[in-house]
Amino acid sequence: MSLNGIAQTALSALQTNSTALRVIGNNVANMNTVGYARRVVNLQAQTTGGELTGVDIASIQRVTDQFLSAETLSAGGSSSRYDTQNSIFQQLDSLLGQPGDKTSLTSQLTAVSTALGQAALSPTASASQQGVLNSIQSLASTISTLSSSITGLQTQVDQQVGSNIGTVNSLVKQIFDLNGQIRTEQVQGDTDSGLLDQRDTAIQNLSKYVGVRQITQPDGSVSVMTTDGINLVGDSYTQLSYTPGGSNGTYSPITFQNINPSSGAPIGPPQDFDSHLDGGSLKGLLDMRDGTLANVNAELGNLAQQTAQAYNTQHNANAAFPPPATLTGRDTGLLAGDALNFTGKTTIAVTDPNGNLVSRVDVDFGAGTISLDGGAATSFTNTIGGFTTALNTALGSNGSASFTDGALTVSATNGNGIVTQDDATKPASRGGAGFSQFFGLNDLFRSAVPSISATGLSATDASGLTAGTQFTLQLKGPNGDIAKQATVNITAGMSIGGVVAAMNTAMGGQATFTLNSDGSISQTQPSNLTGYALNVTSDTTQRGTTGVSFTEMFGIGANTRAQQAQNFEVNSQIAASPQRLSFAQGQITSTTAVGGTVVTHGDSSGLNALQALDAKQQTFASAGNIAGEVATLSDYGAAFYQDIATSGTQAQANQTSQDDRLQEAQTRQQSNSGVNLDEELSNMVVYQQAYSAGARLLTTVQNLWDTLLQIPAT
Repeated sequence: MSLNGIAQTALSALQTNSTALRVIGNNVANMNTVGYARRVVNLQAQTTGGELTGVDIASIQRVTDQFLSAETLSAGGSSSRYDTQNSIFQQLDSLLGQPGDKTSLTSQLTAVSTALGQAALSPTASASQQGVLNSIQSLASTISTLSSSITGLQTQVDQQVGSNIGTVNSLVKQIFDLNGQIRTEQVQGDTDSGLLDQRDTAIQNLSKYVGVRQITQPDGSVSVMTTDGINLVGDSYTQLSYTPGGSNGTYSPITFQNINPSSGAPIGPPQDFDSHLDGGSLKGLLDMRDGTLANVNAELGNLAQQTAQAYNTQHNANAAFPPPATLTGRDTGLLAGDALNFTGKTTIAVTDPNGNLVSRVDVDFGAGTISLDGGAATSFTNTIGGFTTALNTALGSNGSASFTDGALTVSATNGNGIVTQDDATKPASRGGAGFSQFFGLNDLFRSAVPSISATGLSATDASGLTAGTQFTLQLKGPNGDIAKQATVNITAGMSIGGVVAAMNTAMGGQATFTLNSDGSISQTQPSNLTGYALNVTSDTTQRGTTGVSFTEMFGIGANTRAQQAQNFEVNSQIAASPQRLSFAQGQITSTTAVGGTVVTHGDSSGLNALQALDAKQQTFASAGNIAGEVATLSDYGAAFYQDIATSGTQAQANQTSQDDRLQEAQTRQQSNSGVNLDEELSNMVVYQQAYSAGARLLTTVQNLWDTLLQIPAT
């Protein structure tokens, strides 16, 4: 080999080992840089014309492992999902308190029973009445506050969804842009660009929000998609859209569209994205907003509804001493023209302040007649308005009755009071509720929507809804997929039965509605849609001028049930006058004459009946995660807390499991791709020695040239 050849070989050694030392320097400098993958130098023999001419760098390679990268992405998405869930559960737990706390629902229910027991010693004492009022107000406030707090937490989560969408879009665009830059650099021969680390970090960050997987392409770019294959980054990129601001059960779906990278214009119509989420914080947020928190709201509404029905049923059967001058019912959503649809008998009595009868109006709903003080019975028109007119006439100068915007009001004059009592053998009933109970004349609790969904309406009753109004139903699955969304349009002259038929037509068999004999509407779904929740996403209907929508009146939709706990409060008339608490019971019989005793001072029979509700079994419908059951109010309250505790414990276990999985994946990835300082220092010594050897070889060549040049020419 010539001296020039030896020199060229020495120079290749210097250049190659210098580059290798530069790579080691970068590795050492970035040993603590998150997302940095170490580089290794692959050497090859340099040949010219089949002869060895030194050393060359075959490639500079990033050390990555496809399996570990995929596992880290998957574990990162799952970990972020359950971290998010557990964080929200902690906030939920702080709102609920513990079952044994004095502020918990179960404690509040027990406190009501305790206050009633103490009041039994002196039921007409103002201190006793105030004590009971305080306990029931505390219970109502706890339910209402919890409802507001859970709804507020849902709103907070919904806002986080909107914020996360913006971050996801930024990361997707960043990955797409990096793909283009990496393709260009690889064409130019740069296979170890730092842009690769930036892209890996961006993909890892994206997996914290959306469960993703990636496929490396031959040109150096990567395709990023959801775990079920929805493209996020490829030849084009995807943008997500979402507008926060819905309420429980009315949230719009997240949508996605591919974007043309040249024009920035969307490609094709938007499609729902919720059901494609399988990991990341977005999945955790939707699980909590539409799943856990919606279920908790429904369960709380169920408890509120049954609490109202239990106490209102008994309180309406009781009487206060002295009897109040006016009983004002709740907004039933009924219209004056609705059929009366009551059976049985009831009595509306006017008493003096001492509880003695002034006049009595007996109503026989079955016969459609009304009589005053045992006199001759007269017929009345069998409508709500017809009955109200007849009652007002019968009361005469002793009182009045009116029906306005769905609410019945009965009043006495001249300082007297009103007592209602259903017949002992043939009690009045509409949809299973007594006369006073159905109209809510002496309710203890009130809420944002009617607590009685057995309306007593029949298929032939007019809907009372304005033509052109509508309501929309949505059947949504636990994974966010929408099995069916349909709008029911109200047309002129529609009957209640017609509305139910329109609902069935609109849902196309995905949900079936039946108008029951008590005027309630029941719903069934095919077995393949078990676990899907029916929600009312909008409702512009209103029965007459009552302000009560069709879905509110019949309690349609899981989110409507949740409204039972909203604005849950003690009847304002009772809250203003504790003496209106009905601790006695009417004593009206067929022989009670004017001047006879209707209600007595010190009677605690009604109070005892209210206290007995603590141990009375109530029938609860299915709501949230709690199946339909027969239980006491306190037992259901305990089940409410247990359901949340169980779900929270499961979320915490999932978080621990997935955090451990992520840590293990990251440890293995770091072991494979991370910088080992000892290894780098060892390689540095090797390359330094190789560089020194090349330099010595070059020095030797220089010396040989100097020697040759000193030989005299012959």
